[in-house]
Amino acid sequence: MNGQSGRSGRLAEILTLLVLVVSVASAASAQQTTAPPPQITGDYRLMLQQDFVADAALVRSTWLELRGDYADWGDGGRDTSVMGIVAFNIADKVELGGNFGYLDRMRSEDQVLFGDRLSSDVSNNGFQDVNVYGKMVFGKATRPWAAGFLVKFPTADEKEFLGSGAADYELFVANRRPSTKSAWIWNAAVRFTGDPDISGAGSGKTSVGAGGGLILKLSYSWSFLAEARYETRRYDGGDNYFIVMPTIDFRPTENIALRLGVGIGLADGAPNEDYSFGFVFHL
Repeated sequence: MNGQSGRSGRLAEILTLLVLVVSVASAASAQQTTAPPPQITGDYRLMLQQDFVADAALVRSTWLELRGDYADWGDGGRDTSVMGIVAFNIADKVELGGNFGYLDRMRSEDQVLFGDRLSSDVSNNGFQDVNVYGKMVFGKATRPWAAGFLVKFPTADEKEFLGSGAADYELFVANRRPSTKSAWIWNAAVRFTGDPDISGAGSGKTSVGAGGGLILKLSYSWSFLAEARYETRRYDGGDNYFIVMPTIDFRPTENIALRLGVGIGLADGAPNEDYSFGFVFHL
């Protein structure tokens, strides 16, 4: 109970701070320009990686993002990562992309990784697993749908507890309702998780997940994003994942975006706090 109360308190504090920041930024930007806001296109995306992928919109041409994440698990440890995210529009109907990166992981004894309760502390770093996805968009432009897939390639070292050592597969559907000032997004997915190549780890399960949120244009340069994601456990012995993340998106130019999100975990399978910063260049 104390852990959940603490998380709820941190969430309220962060949301209050973000509302104040957004209000000041919106007022300042409104004084600088009177130009009407652009259409909420596929070049505006949610911050969480799964919600970024499972979106019924396409990037205009190319999305290149360098992202840094710090996930705090309290006394249980932390994950620090640097990631590259790419996405490409193919023939105005298909988007292909993926992510790759480097992970520095610390976990304390008795914490759970891949369904395995650790018998000693873990402190390792190395390359992460690589994710590749593809999706096709269909339906009306005012309410587009998308269906797609994601494949996780086990490039991370499972002996160092940086990955499971097994491939995972995911199928998803998504819907978006865009306008000139906002876009509502939701998605649902089923994931087939492979059995980890780790002694003592729990077997992989078929999990289901759902996520989505709101992109709200505050001015020509500033946007506010709010999203949440839930997923059942991926491994026997693991935990459910549930997180909410408000984000500020600032665009000093048409092709550059600076994004800062602060996530609060609301289930044991999510970090207590997740700080995510992205630098985006898109064409």
